[in-house]
Amino acid sequence: MALMFDSETESPRIPASVPSNYESLSACEKQDILWDKVQATTYKALPEYPSFGAVQLLAMSRQELKLKGNAHSDFAPDGWKKYLHRRAALAKVKIVSKSNKYSGVFQGSDCALLRLSLTHRASGHKPVAPGLALKVLRDGTYSANVSALVSLEGQGKDFNFFKHSMSNIVAAGEGLGQKLVHRVFRSVSGYPEELLASDMALIDSHGEKVKSPRAPRQIFFVPAPGLSFSSSEHDVRQDFLSIPAGTIIYQLYLLSDKYSHFDYSNYTPKNVSLFLKESQHVADIVTISAFAASDFGDDGIFFRHQLRP
Repeated sequence: MALMFDSETESPRIPASVPSNYESLSACEKQDILWDKVQATTYKALPEYPSFGAVQLLAMSRQELKLKGNAHSDFAPDGWKKYLHRRAALAKVKIVSKSNKYSGVFQGSDCALLRLSLTHRASGHKPVAPGLALKVLRDGTYSANVSALVSLEGQGKDFNFFKHSMSNIVAAGEGLGQKLVHRVFRSVSGYPEELLASDMALIDSHGEKVKSPRAPRQIFFVPAPGLSFSSSEHDVRQDFLSIPAGTIIYQLYLLSDKYSHFDYSNYTPKNVSLFLKESQHVADIVTISAFAASDFGDDGIFFRHQLRP
């Protein structure tokens, strides 16, 4: 039986052309609708990255950040403005599962969307800071979403977006900017550097609720072997746009259950290497379209964060 969600707490900006029964549609029908919006608003020329500094950080702190955790719609809520990861490119993808013990969408999906972006413009003292958001559409119910980063500090001035793995959990940052962002997100979660993945395991891609869900605590998005671009300064969106359909772009690795109770307040770069070695390769994320940069992809689509209480 497909599950519906309560949307009383959100007022999404749903375009008039989207059918009123959108949530009850199949995953692939919803993917088609979202992709049509992406293609209809594709940029003729890539827009510049907006500035991000103290003014934008203050505005972000005043924004109702709880929307990021409570809104389930695939469309951005009224009043929502994106301050981080403003510019991006999206592609249609599928999740090709390998034999694994995890439930829900970890068992595979034919219809999902992957968004790749930098946290902000990498200029001056601001580093190259890659991030991604994955939306797995599900039949007749809300989508499963997860976001990931390389780290809060980024990767210096190396513009090879696929140089490092990303994860839904990162170490707390030591820089002033990272500490300020930590304080902003601390207002809605006691664990600002950790996003949960349990919702991804509760309902499968067909909208069926799992009787005995099995979810990982930590996910690693490992760039596929051979996927690499120049480390010199350039617009990484051009790299995304050059990736063809049919590309394995990330391998999903899930951390062993023996670390399920690890205290992530002690998480360090050394743990990243160890935990990745202890993780199981459970699925591949494969592009089924080219990437596109668009106004809808930057401001219209919405990726929920499953915040840890």
